[in-house]
Amino acid sequence: MKRISPMFRALVKQKVAKYLFEDDVVMNWSVLKKCILILVLGCAVHLSWLAWDIFVLFSPEYWQFVNVDIVRSQLFLNSLFFFILLFLIYPCYKYQNNRKVESFLPYLAVGIFVFSLCRDAYIVGVVSPVAMIAYVCLVTVGLVLFHRKLVYSMLIPASIFLSICGYLCFIGQLPYSPLFNIQNKFFYNGFWLLSMFYFIVPILAVCMMLFEILLSQWRHREKLIQHLSQIDPLTSLFNRRSINQCLDKLNDAQKNDYAVVLLDLDYFKRINDFYGHHKGDETLIKVSDVLNQQLRESDIVGRFGGEEFILILKNSSLEKAQQVAERCRSAIQQLKILSDEGEIIHVTASFGIAISKPELRPQQLLSQADKALYYAKASGRNLVKCYTIALESNLHAKQVKAI
Repeated sequence: MKRISPMFRALVKQKVAKYLFEDDVVMNWSVLKKCILILVLGCAVHLSWLAWDIFVLFSPEYWQFVNVDIVRSQLFLNSLFFFILLFLIYPCYKYQNNRKVESFLPYLAVGIFVFSLCRDAYIVGVVSPVAMIAYVCLVTVGLVLFHRKLVYSMLIPASIFLSICGYLCFIGQLPYSPLFNIQNKFFYNGFWLLSMFYFIVPILAVCMMLFEILLSQWRHREKLIQHLSQIDPLTSLFNRRSINQCLDKLNDAQKNDYAVVLLDLDYFKRINDFYGHHKGDETLIKVSDVLNQQLRESDIVGRFGGEEFILILKNSSLEKAQQVAERCRSAIQQLKILSDEGEIIHVTASFGIAISKPELRPQQLLSQADKALYYAKASGRNLVKCYTIALESNLHAKQVKAI
């Protein structure tokens, strides 16, 4: 027999984890698919009861602690409920997309399951640990999985039934826990305690497993939402919001100088107009890939909006930032993008650089980089310009001259 390789085992484990915790979120299931889950849980509970019934009937030494006739009736009823719940799985699976069936079948499936558990709760005692733990766990799981209308339509009658049974037991009209022979030394009965423990364990185990899956999926969803709120969906780069947060953190730390580089693709509108928006999107994706390849792992690259990108170069001087920008500019210029007709689409970008200073706030730094970018555009495009006092003077002079 061939051994399964560790790599294959790890791959299977990864696929199962992805299915359970990422792709197939239980809370997103249809109501009938959730019913199937509850029905399987019900079948498992009744199987555990059947195992206990059979064990007791074949163990005469424990008959002194139980009502044997009720154990025999329990064997029949647990078998009946097991097959009914098992049978209901089929219509829940077959009619998942049938709205008419979805309007009544969940009430039938969950109702029978709850009714069977209520009867078992009375048999072992309405205030026994089994009844209380099953009540709390199933209500909690139910409220997570189903609409409140369905849960409370089952919860209210079940609560009334258990309350009436408890009251009638209290006044002596009904025997409390008829399954067991309860005498004065009830809690000293080791068999009763072990039976309670046996009934509790499968319910707790299954409910805890469901809670763990639901909690893991909720945490994964929260991380995914947080990730999506920080990432540009087209280029998978940081978006403007994330970049602003990074700048605020760097400004608060202010341990080392960092450079901000703004770059804008030249004549990008022409690419969209002449070659189509799908080619414009392809250009943005390839430019983002180029920028990622040219930067260090500690640096940050983001899409600042439209065809504008931003680089945050940590622990960088103005000279080093200029070298990085020139390298990026050259790599973008060498990009080979073909139109649908096979024509080469030429892509270039203009860069503006500003270096951090203790007295500058992030928005002021961005403003300086934007002025340098504007100067690069005004000077002929496909250029790298650094913000300096002289550049500020030149810009002011050009603006005055334009007026």
